[in-house]
Order: sequence, then C-alpha cells, then structure tokens
Amino acid sequence: MTTTIRTSSKNSFTKIQKYLRNKRVFFTSSINSEVYALTIFDLSDVATNSLINKMTKHFHLTKRQEPMALAA
Repeated sequence: MTTTIRTSSKNSFTKIQKYLRNKRVFFTSSINSEVYALTIFDLSDVATNSLINKMTKHFHLTKRQEPMALAA
C-alpha cells in the first residue's frame, strides 16, 4: 500500500520527514508547484493506519482521505 502526505508548508514537510526517518519508514519526497509530498511505501494497511493516527496526534493535524480511483 502507498500513502501520500501533501502539505504546502515547508516547515511541516521537514518535520514529517524527520518523524518518518526516526520511525524508519521507507518513503520518497517530492516538490511540485510549491506542494510538498511524501509517499510512504511497503506498509500494510494496519501499519499505515497506525502510523498516520500516531503522526496525526503527534503533530496535531487533521487528515483528509481522498477517494480511491475506481477500477476499470
């Protein structure tokens, strides 16, 4: 499963990067039109949900889940 975290704040982007590195999570980062994105790879659904919930509480964030694309 892959999960993408997007933010327009460079400060938040840097803090989340540091958090993921400390948790030893495999991710890639990208910057496109002043939108910072972190894509997390190779975690199960349960591990991803747990990580996102812990990170949301840690940084006092809100989460917005985008709809999944329909299969063809």
